[in-house]
Amino acid sequence: MSSKIPYESIVNEDYIGKEINPINQQDICKLAAQYDNKNSIGDINLLIVDPQRDFIDAEKGALAVNGAYDDIKRIIKFIYNNMDRISNIYVTLDTHRYDSIFHPIMWKDSSGNIVPPFTEITLEKIENNEIIPAYNKDMQINYVKALKEQGSQNLIIWPYHCLNSTDGWLIEKQLSNMLLFFEIAKRVSVIKILKGEDSYTEMYGVIRAEVITESSKKYDNSWVYDIRNAENIYVCGEAKDYCVYESVKQFCEFYNNDRNTTEKVNVMMNCCSAIGDNNACEQKYNELSNIYGIKLLNV
Repeated sequence: MSSKIPYESIVNEDYIGKEINPINQQDICKLAAQYDNKNSIGDINLLIVDPQRDFIDAEKGALAVNGAYDDIKRIIKFIYNNMDRISNIYVTLDTHRYDSIFHPIMWKDSSGNIVPPFTEITLEKIENNEIIPAYNKDMQINYVKALKEQGSQNLIIWPYHCLNSTDGWLIEKQLSNMLLFFEIAKRVSVIKILKGEDSYTEMYGVIRAEVITESSKKYDNSWVYDIRNAENIYVCGEAKDYCVYESVKQFCEFYNNDRNTTEKVNVMMNCCSAIGDNNACEQKYNELSNIYGIKLLNV
C-alpha cells in the first residue's frame, strides 16, 4: 500500500470470526480519507464468495468451515497489500429464509421427525417413505426429480444458516473493516451480490440456481459482464467445494466460448477451504483449469 497506514489500525486478527469488533468504524473512515492513491487504476477485480460469519465463526457459526479463519486472514492481507492493484471488489452473500428447501423444517423422516442437517435427500428415499416432504409435496418432489434429471448433486439438508439480516449473515467483521477502508480509500463501492433468496431452490454458484424457478429467472447477474473488465479476476471465499467451486464453474460455462475471459480467472486456493474431501475438491479445480485455462495459485 502506497499510503503507510498501519494494518493493525484497520484489522485486529485476534477478532477474526468473533462477534465483537474492537476497531471503531469512524476511525477506519478517517484513516481511509488519508489514502494517497485514490485514482489508481488496478489490474485486478476481486470476487469474494460468502465470507459470512456463519461460515467463519468456529464457535457460533451455523456452518463453520475448518480453515476459514486463515482464509479470511489471507484475504484481508491480500486486499491491504494490493490496494493499488485492485479496481473493484465483489462480495456474494448467501441470503436465506428459514423455510428454504435445504433447511431441516422442510423435510421429515418416516417417524415424523424433522430431518437432521447433512441428510441427503434422494428420489428413492422419498418413494420408500424414508423422507417425507413437509411443506409442498409436489413442489419438493419435483425439485428432487429435477436435480436427478439434470445430473446435479443430490439435495443436502444444511443447518439453518445465513438467515437474512441475522448476525450469521453478516460479512466477517475484520474483513468488513478492510472493505470499508477500501471503499473510502479508493472512492468506489464494494458490490454486494445477494444469492439464495428463492426458498424453492438451492443456489451454490453466484450466477444461477441449481434448479431454475420463475423467481430465479429474475435474478440479476449483470455484474458478470462488469467483472471481466480487468486484466485479472481473483476468486476466494467459502466453501471451496461448494459455493466457490460452483461460482467458478458457472462463470467458466457462462464464458464458454470466450477463453480470453476464462483465462483471466485466478482461484486463490489458500484463501478458501473445503467442507468435504480436499483432494477430490482440488481435482475438480484441476479439471476446470484444463478445460478453461483458469489459474490455481496461492497468495
